[in-house]
Amino acid sequence: MEKKLAQTFSLILQPSVVAVLLYLVVSFSFAKGWRAWLFFLIGLLFVGVFPVLVVLFLTKRGKISDPDLSRRQERFFPYLMICGCYFLALLIFLLISAPLPLIVITCCYLGVTLVGTLVSLFWKVSLHLAGVAGPVTALTMLVHPYWAFLYLLLVPLGWARIYLDKHDLYQVVAGSMMSMVITFIIVSTMV
Repeated sequence: MEKKLAQTFSLILQPSVVAVLLYLVVSFSFAKGWRAWLFFLIGLLFVGVFPVLVVLFLTKRGKISDPDLSRRQERFFPYLMICGCYFLALLIFLLISAPLPLIVITCCYLGVTLVGTLVSLFWKVSLHLAGVAGPVTALTMLVHPYWAFLYLLLVPLGWARIYLDKHDLYQVVAGSMMSMVITFIIVSTMV
């Protein structure tokens, strides 16, 4: 029962799912009509869907052992490819003059994942936790402070990642803190 619950938390709160929700809220908070839908679609594809497809493709080809990127040594190349997806989203947002908050959150994804990629060369930090902590920080700073209640999601997700033996407590805390700090710095600097 506990294992099933931990797997559910881990699946529902994975970074790509949270990204879809973040781009939905930010797109419709700062744009209207078809432009909001366009911005959401770009975020959905380049930050939500394409990173998952990259990981699934690499898993199917045997380049990585599992979609969870459990082995630290296998993380660098997939995360670099995911950064490429985020960079393309950023370029598209810049080319179509998207509202600044969309550019900012995309820079946050790029910044956090780049740092996580570099950290993965010597340590395994939890990008699952980073994938919740950063977006919640961005929502709180860009949209409204009441989004801070979503920080509570870090507790069950952290428990799940530790319970499933994907990370230890230090990796969970480090992923959360790294993402919050980087997001705070990027948002504060750009807005």
